[in-house]
Amino acid sequence: MPTIPHEAAIELVRRNPQLTAVLLRGLGVAVPSDASAALAPADATASVPAELRADAVVVLTDAAGARLAVVVEVQLRFDGDKHYSWPAYLTQVRAAQRCPAVLLVICPDDRTARRCRAPISIGHPGFELIPLVIDAATTPGFSEPGAAAVAPELVVLAVLTGAIDLNSDGARRQVLGVLAGLDEDRLTTYTVFILNAASPSARKALEELMTTTHPFFRNDFVDRWLNEGRAEGRAEGQADMIVRVLHARGVAVPAEIRHRILACTDEQQLEDWGERAATATTLDDVIRG
Repeated sequence: MPTIPHEAAIELVRRNPQLTAVLLRGLGVAVPSDASAALAPADATASVPAELRADAVVVLTDAAGARLAVVVEVQLRFDGDKHYSWPAYLTQVRAAQRCPAVLLVICPDDRTARRCRAPISIGHPGFELIPLVIDAATTPGFSEPGAAAVAPELVVLAVLTGAIDLNSDGARRQVLGVLAGLDEDRLTTYTVFILNAASPSARKALEELMTTTHPFFRNDFVDRWLNEGRAEGRAEGQADMIVRVLHARGVAVPAEIRHRILACTDEQQLEDWGERAATATTLDDVIRG
């Protein structure tokens, strides 16, 4: 099912697609400073099978109208099947968008990142794909051009990849300081992401900071999520992620179905719905039990 470690990085891109431009510049890709960013369909066509849908696709457009499509994938562990699906993503998106396309892979795990960087030989002479990979070593700093516009997303991504070590008090204060002032929805979402990525000791220290120095980080949802011993807290987190995934994939969720998902406390049912939400094209494909 869509888990927080996987969906967190993609959610950052969905909420602020401009993040992809900063990540590509950090990897040495020439992205114009005036390039705007917009999400595009992750499916090249309606007939593309579920297993060939990218996590996200962003199209960067500069002032002169030149476009670059960015296929964004998150890999928590190495999957050899991606050596077959990733080249297909690029060619499909390139054909659909009628512009050059690049593959950007976000890896929170260093070992996975090393394996994902390996060249993929397609077989045709000269046709080789070398993924662009973001990990702890390649997550851009705040001095990268355009970083100020995506500072909240960049700091959360740095936590997810390990570029920022939350075991350091200075790092914890830096992260909370960057996120302070966000609207309640983004603040809640990003708070859950960083708490989920933190070690138990770092999470405890973050909780103390959020109680004393930054009390506006705490609300009913965050407090329930923090209480890991309560099944309803975990269930609410799962339910909320299902709704977010469906919304991001363009699947309309009527109010009554949204209420049904968010009110569900059966973790097995939520897991079943979550697995279907990751690939389903209609709501009926998800809520069928």
